[in-house]
Amino acid sequence: MRTIWDVVHEQARRDPEATAAVAERRYSYRQLVRHVAGLSEVIGRRADRGSLVALDMDSPLSGAVAILAAARAGCPVLPLNRQSPQEHRRRILADARPSLVVRATAECAFEVTEPEHAPGVDDALGDVAYVLYTSGSTGAPKGVMVSHAALLDRLSGLARTPGLSAGESMVAMTSLSFDISMAEMLLPLTVGARLLVAPADARLDPDVFVDFLDTHAPDVVQATPSFWRLVTTGTWNGAAGSRIWCGGEALTPALARQLAPVCKELWNLYGPTEATIWATAALIGVDDPITLGSPLPDTFACLDTEGQGDPDEGEILLYGAGLAKGYLRRSQLTSERFCHRRTPHGRTLVYRTGDRARRHADGSLVFLGRDDGQIKLHGHRIELGEIESALEEHPEVSQAVALLCDSERPDRASITAFVVAERTSEAEVKEWLRDRLPPSHTPTRVAVLAALPRTAAGKVDRMALAGQEIVS
Repeated sequence: MRTIWDVVHEQARRDPEATAAVAERRYSYRQLVRHVAGLSEVIGRRADRGSLVALDMDSPLSGAVAILAAARAGCPVLPLNRQSPQEHRRRILADARPSLVVRATAECAFEVTEPEHAPGVDDALGDVAYVLYTSGSTGAPKGVMVSHAALLDRLSGLARTPGLSAGESMVAMTSLSFDISMAEMLLPLTVGARLLVAPADARLDPDVFVDFLDTHAPDVVQATPSFWRLVTTGTWNGAAGSRIWCGGEALTPALARQLAPVCKELWNLYGPTEATIWATAALIGVDDPITLGSPLPDTFACLDTEGQGDPDEGEILLYGAGLAKGYLRRSQLTSERFCHRRTPHGRTLVYRTGDRARRHADGSLVFLGRDDGQIKLHGHRIELGEIESALEEHPEVSQAVALLCDSERPDRASITAFVVAERTSEAEVKEWLRDRLPPSHTPTRVAVLAALPRTAAGKVDRMALAGQEIVS
């Protein structure tokens, strides 16, 4: 089986002294491989091939080394969210049951420990590159298994579209628990490009980010629309030589008009974790309509219009190379979301995204929103059901509803929760959630009510709740 390690190792052999990464210091491909080999030997001595290895680190360079080292040892990785509260991490670790936890103690320096729980034994992980947990509507996050074959195909496609070549550079600053970080960490190393590690402060401070761009003049910079919106509110004058990849949530026409004139190229990228990083890409000009563009190489997208009144609108189905294997130890959910449907290429296995789109005149797709209770907020994929489930675990809360507010104004969008409770307060509920949900999932406001409004059919009246004024 060919892995991400094989591809990077071959690249290192072709040009060992080329710069592989620039972080606290410069690393050649030869030096990078040496770090990978050292960590891989430790993992190989302490874990069986095919067993899951959890990664507890922030640095993209350390993350890249750890992913490659695990692949060299025949082990998939589970990147952990370091911003998640302890209870949320505990639940993920208990569900995934990794054999080892690798922590970065410094850049490219690691400690390897064993988790408190018994490791899992799962033969289905033999060809898996990584497992990433996404929000789950039942309150239990679900682990998406991505194979080496899917990862390599997707990286190969991204090298062609939107494109990255040997000698170029790409910024890495996204948290390892967000799957677009895989493109930032690994894509440059597969083509002989440079991985530019942004300072940790760059994620939060636009001035630090802008200084970094001015200093390094990267060829590719990837971030969510929320982050780019934050950057454009400051004194940034643009990055004329950089290609901007924008994805993780809907790109608005207003933001596109701000970004397109101040960069070399603006790309709108779309794709769920289950389709391995990205699935489609659109080159966006100043006056272009915002579409999802065309599928990446070896990937296909179509609309499921069965039972719909409009043949040009429906759920987005993705198929071809790049699909994940499914959900870790969740066979029923896997069969629900990864199933066979009729497509322009015949009946084949597809991933049902739950996203709705309309077919544009040129054949590309225009994103319309979600079919279910899942939302995208500041680049994070969130199931409102997971928030509601956590709220209803509170001993005083009998019912809960979470809503996305100001969705039409992405810079002000937030989550509001409504709970039915007798003896608790907003502050107490927020404190309860702080230990159970990552910050990205925590409601900005909580309203404690005696009862939830109902429709004539007896269902919770979400429209009525959305119209309520909440005072924090």
